[in-house]
Amino acid sequence: MSKAKESKYYINNRDFTNEIIRCKHGMLNEVTGYQHTAGELSPIAINYFIILANRAILKLRFSNPLDKEDCIQSALLDLLRYWRNFNEEKSNNAFAYFTQIAKNGYAKEYKKIYKHIGKGEKVEFVSLSHSGDSEIYSI
Repeated sequence: MSKAKESKYYINNRDFTNEIIRCKHGMLNEVTGYQHTAGELSPIAINYFIILANRAILKLRFSNPLDKEDCIQSALLDLLRYWRNFNEEKSNNAFAYFTQIAKNGYAKEYKKIYKHIGKGEKVEFVSLSHSGDSEIYSI
């Protein structure tokens, strides 16, 4: 008896993409037997969004843990607001699409929290890019 190989990724892109497509078009999930209602997110898709929002932010650093929580909530709101815009005809990579939406949500909230920066204080820049092999993002 062999064990299934454990994935190093926390979200399987193919499963995630298929779940989003099923939610958009109201298709049956053969694995779970869940019949999706067209245009409504399934509990599985919502769980994917929660996982993504909580894991993608791990590469960012925050001086205040409450700011991190606010950024996660902003990312979740954006994921829920814009999920219908995913176009499976243009891309089959829902993970990349929704990760970018989450990153934009983090940056938007961070800028809102620190909108006073630049008014006589030390100016900080928000960057969601990384350099080198570290794959550490910094805000």
